Amino acid sequence: MTREKYLILSLTLTFTSCGTILQNQATKNFKDPITKTAYYKSLNKYQQDFIYLKTICEKYFPKVDDYYPKKDRTKEESETVKKLGNNRITDLEFSLYLKKYLSHFDNQHTQIGSTGLTITGIYPFIPFNRDSSWYILNIAKGQNQNLIGKRIIAFNDVGINEYEKRLFEFVSAENVTSKRKEIANWWYRPTLHEFLLGKPIDSVKITTENGDNIWLKKLMAGKLEWTLTEKDFKSHPITKYRDKIYDYNIIDSLGLTYFQFHECYDKVEINEAMKSYVKPWIRPLANLYVNIQTNKKNPSDRLKKYFDPSRPIFSQYVNKMIKESNDKGIQKLIIDLRGNNGGSEAICLQLMYHLTDKNNLKDFKEYVKNSVFYKHYFEKEYKRKIELYRQANGNIPSKDSLFFSGYSNSDKVLFDKITNPKSPYYIPKERPIFKGKIVIIADYSSHSAGALFTALLQDNGIGQVIGTEVSNNPTGPTSWTPFKLPNSKLQATIPSSYLVRPNPTNGKLLIPDIKAEKAFGDLFNGRDPLFDKAMEILNVD
Repeated sequence: MTREKYLILSLTLTFTSCGTILQNQATKNFKDPITKTAYYKSLNKYQQDFIYLKTICEKYFPKVDDYYPKKDRTKEESETVKKLGNNRITDLEFSLYLKKYLSHFDNQHTQIGSTGLTITGIYPFIPFNRDSSWYILNIAKGQNQNLIGKRIIAFNDVGINEYEKRLFEFVSAENVTSKRKEIANWWYRPTLHEFLLGKPIDSVKITTENGDNIWLKKLMAGKLEWTLTEKDFKSHPITKYRDKIYDYNIIDSLGLTYFQFHECYDKVEINEAMKSYVKPWIRPLANLYVNIQTNKKNPSDRLKKYFDPSRPIFSQYVNKMIKESNDKGIQKLIIDLRGNNGGSEAICLQLMYHLTDKNNLKDFKEYVKNSVFYKHYFEKEYKRKIELYRQANGNIPSKDSLFFSGYSNSDKVLFDKITNPKSPYYIPKERPIFKGKIVIIADYSSHSAGALFTALLQDNGIGQVIGTEVSNNPTGPTSWTPFKLPNSKLQATIPSSYLVRPNPTNGKLLIPDIKAEKAFGDLFNGRDPLFDKAMEILNVD
């Protein structure tokens, strides 16, 4: 085997939820000079990694003092350094201290990975959240099955809403709705509960609405069988999950096109994203790998999450959907962004370009720091933004200042990237445009670019939004800017830009036009009240 073939075969690309393509050896990694200071060198490996992390946040997080006030941040940093000085600390505890610190930024893109950590044990129940209430969704066989569906009012003798606030300190999320959904994934694990208490917890106590107290013993080994299985949860005939990155269905009987949009990626975007995140010297090899994979009928499992060989180019697929809908006289369109993991906003704009011919659309205002951190990842964009600022102001922004850099997706007009023939995202002006009414379904599971797309559609009056708050607030720090901690090599990320939504009067959070969420009973009966409400709106003349 030649060296080149070996490298191609060994190159494994890992794609994140926010437009990045990460790979252990290929990914850009910013290195801060804090590591050269005497103070840094005097610390142990855990303290060093924490100081490195907090330094990156302090220097490069947009509007850091607004999101994590310096007084509070300094106190937390001092306490954390002291705790990490304990020579008996474990890798898991170290990771949790970092998660706790980062959670205070209330930002989806401010995270630390847990690669290589082993999390053991489980309490044999699964929680379910709706609004501010928590329920027992499922319970292991051998436990009291009558507990399923019961509302929880206390956990380990602490009121449920007080206890959830304690768990909020370990998740990176931007609003209360998103925080609740995030901790649901951790609640049945001993990890956070034991860390909060400072010792192992053999059993947990759950108090239900009728006053019953249930003790659930921690299980450490053996196969766990749940009372309810997948067959007990019925799917809605139209909105049931489809294992495609994007998929449309025309229902003639309803006069409806239903579009399920899970990933803002395609073959074009995968190649474009590498220009920002992959080191230049390995980029040709990475491009070769991607081209090989995207020309296969069955690409690698990792790539399958972000690329479907049956629909490789998003703009072509959307064109087909809109043309077919118009040809059939379809007047109703539902764009379902639930479960959208994000990706490229340019992909979203390609869809939006087929939804409207308005020429007065507004984009997100974007602010970035004039910093070596931003320049390291987005050098071409950085130079362009600095030049635009110089042309508008006659000088360049001061070092490390947060400056207005134009717009998130454009220089002047929202569809700049889409209408430019030289752009990889180009769509001809003579494209089909949907002629009917549009409703967007989005909720806490709509992330990053998917969440911002929801705000872009809402603020420009393209359609009404049904659902809950989305995971990425439309005004605030955003973007995925990854780096590694020097000792543990844990992957971390912070935002490197700040967005202001197209219509700032709508507030920093995305508030749906109609708030709706599945109730406990909907999970078992295959009902989807969000779809029902969308149809109700679309059926009004």
